[in-house]
Amino acid sequence: MKERWLSVDNIDRRTNLSVQEFIDSYEEQNRPVLITDALSDWPALRKWNKEYLVKSAGDSKLAVGPVEMTMKDYFLYSEAVCEERPLYLFDPHFTEKMPTLSEDFEVPIYFREDLFSILGKDRPNYRWLIVGPARSGSSFHIDPNSTSAWNAVVKGTKKWILFPPDVNPPGVHPSPDGVEVAAPVSIMEWFMNFYEQTKQWKRKPVECICQAGELMFVPNGWWHLVINLEESIAITQNYVSRCNLLNVLDFLKRPNSAQLISGTRDRVNLYSKFKSTYAQLFPGSIEELEKKAAAKAKQSQSGSFWETVTDAKVGGFKFGF
Repeated sequence: MKERWLSVDNIDRRTNLSVQEFIDSYEEQNRPVLITDALSDWPALRKWNKEYLVKSAGDSKLAVGPVEMTMKDYFLYSEAVCEERPLYLFDPHFTEKMPTLSEDFEVPIYFREDLFSILGKDRPNYRWLIVGPARSGSSFHIDPNSTSAWNAVVKGTKKWILFPPDVNPPGVHPSPDGVEVAAPVSIMEWFMNFYEQTKQWKRKPVECICQAGELMFVPNGWWHLVINLEESIAITQNYVSRCNLLNVLDFLKRPNSAQLISGTRDRVNLYSKFKSTYAQLFPGSIEELEKKAAAKAKQSQSGSFWETVTDAKVGGFKFGF
């Protein structure tokens, strides 16, 4: 990674951020933020290393790209790999395979409202353990099912580049229906061929380096690329709050939703199951949110970009983790 690719840091970095200010300034505005102290009470920050993860995983097989490996075998691979695009451990069931890890972290206070949780075991995949060496990462994608996400770095450092929902990153070409996307094969290829173009754009991307102990909030609909600058361990979780509920319902009921929805076997019934369960638990809530959204849209018809991107209907690209 060249120094000029790492030097820009134009994201809001917040410490001692209250939950209400997070909602008002970032979640409602659909705006990314890096929170520096959200993980301060996590035992994972001092406990998680290779030896601990290997012991916790035992002989369990974890998802590594197109294959499965034990944690021990994955570290043997990652320590020796020299290729440009190393395989990335990205497992959605790690708390079942490594139950002791659940004692080492908790959902940060900003993300406790997680409405997909009302589906219980029927909810789509939502939380992943991420482990990878330098150069591994995720190429440009939009998070699944129109959810927002948080990504907490336990060890290592990650370079982030994010584009808002109505700006396609250079070199990234989603299909009109959002089902497929054409993009450079590797993250390094994107940096070499397209990064400099963004310097000429009026709407420049949000960029930063996220260090161990820090957390990134990724709003729904935002394109983002992440590359590990060194060996890294992280947790990411997708969630639905009332701020984003209408966008998620709109996404789930699209005509081609069975192709777009990911992380669940029951793609056809997810919309009706989620909406009916929510309506039973919170009667009248959806109607109130719709009234609020209509009033806000009317008030901000000529408003700023940040006021308009809360409707993330753009780029409903399915990213298959």
